Amino acid sequence: MKVFHHDLNQAYTTGQLLYDNNTDLRYLDYAVIEQQMSMTGASMFWLDALHDCKLDQPLSLPFDRYRLSNEHRTGRVTTISFDLGQDLSHDFLIHASSNNISLEYLALATYYVFLFKLTNGEKDLCIGINTHGRYRNELSSIIGMFVNAIPLRCQLDSHLSFHKVTKQVQDNIVNCMKYSYFPLQRILNQHPNMSSPVFLDTSFEFISSMRRDEENEIMIGDSRFSLIPYSIKISEDEIM
Repeated sequence: MKVFHHDLNQAYTTGQLLYDNNTDLRYLDYAVIEQQMSMTGASMFWLDALHDCKLDQPLSLPFDRYRLSNEHRTGRVTTISFDLGQDLSHDFLIHASSNNISLEYLALATYYVFLFKLTNGEKDLCIGINTHGRYRNELSSIIGMFVNAIPLRCQLDSHLSFHKVTKQVQDNIVNCMKYSYFPLQRILNQHPNMSSPVFLDTSFEFISSMRRDEENEIMIGDSRFSLIPYSIKISEDEIM
């Protein structure tokens, strides 16, 4: 977003956009590179990571309305929010700081434990997560669509302490992010007998709102705009 803001503000205020075709990497360039780059390592990683994983088996989560497997999804949702409270939030921050783990990874570990409880002890949990797809520094300055959804599997051991579960989750997501550029469709193609990628129905997204509101505002010329977090949800019907 910062790259887009910089270029938009420059074009708006100066009437031109400085660009060096000889040195600057473009989104089109990366699209060509992606077609030519070797995917062998990523392919082997995802085959191993999802070995014997039941990607088409939904988690046995509690529900208030039975949903048909072939019903049309409208895209409409109902959101429920709750406050953890000041004391619990403080303990959460202290735990993350004292154990040298990011808030995102700690929240993800907590989410897995919560799913473990909701499913009455399901130890093999696979959910969907959206990644920014900018796994190389050269891609950070390019405006384009790099977002990719990937499966994030966690095989819990109910005898582990929460600290060890958190470490396991952290190591797992770090490894998965290294190969997050592997297209979701190619991951699914590795499992031809899968009826439907229902793991995408349960997902995780972490948005930090600890920054001041002023940092979510941008200036274009003399106009001030506020940034609103937006989540891209990828469903089965949208997989190309």
